Amino acid sequence: MRPVTLAVLLCALPAFAQHDITQVEPAPSGTATATPIPMRRAWKKYDIPDLAGAQQALGSQLIDGRLRKPLVDYITAEGAVVQRVSIFEGGLVVVNMTGASTIRKKMLIPESALQSYVAAVSPETLATIDQHSLALPEPTHRSRLRVYAPDGRFVERVFNPTRVLPKPLNDQIAPLRDLLRAVSEDRSVTSSVAGYEPKPGDELVADDQKIYRVLRVVDGSNVVELKCLDVPTTIYVVKKDLHLYFVGRHEEQ
Repeated sequence: MRPVTLAVLLCALPAFAQHDITQVEPAPSGTATATPIPMRRAWKKYDIPDLAGAQQALGSQLIDGRLRKPLVDYITAEGAVVQRVSIFEGGLVVVNMTGASTIRKKMLIPESALQSYVAAVSPETLATIDQHSLALPEPTHRSRLRVYAPDGRFVERVFNPTRVLPKPLNDQIAPLRDLLRAVSEDRSVTSSVAGYEPKPGDELVADDQKIYRVLRVVDGSNVVELKCLDVPTTIYVVKKDLHLYFVGRHEEQ
């Protein structure tokens, strides 16, 4: 898989599909938009998987009325932080992270990228790794890699991610770690707020969990006026930047 820089990735992403509030994902309590990029890397180019052409995964992701078949599932836990990335048929990628906050994201990667992951992470290669040769997971340090064959059967290995791993296993989880990082740090294609067309009365949840109601789109501009329902604050945000500030739509609990 050809590495690219973050700047190249973001420039290569397509224009977002325009949609209303019904296509914006609800924001569960404690949800964050993305993990912050460490300051030492914030202005430095670094390698991430080539996801050029990735698209938003809006609405139902069923195929012909059925759930997509799983291809790869990788979960790793370090203390209270649990990270999981799952790849499904058709290029659906789902990321879940829990810890200080919760991040839940999904996106559609192009067929070329999907095939690269399928080639790098295969049940045949994973089956050659002896489970008994791997350090046993601990309560606070545990990982699991499960790879599915076309017939639905799977090969699975569990291990301690803090110990030295055999090269065949490390070669399989390395691209998944990169994918997990890239998706978790992204604030554009993985956000259902991107491409959202605001309407008066719509309610959005910010990164700090405060709720904002759309009052209007200022005439003759793309600036959105929003009123905070938790504190007496009114803010103005350029429409195309809403996904940088808001996690999802507000739903009554």
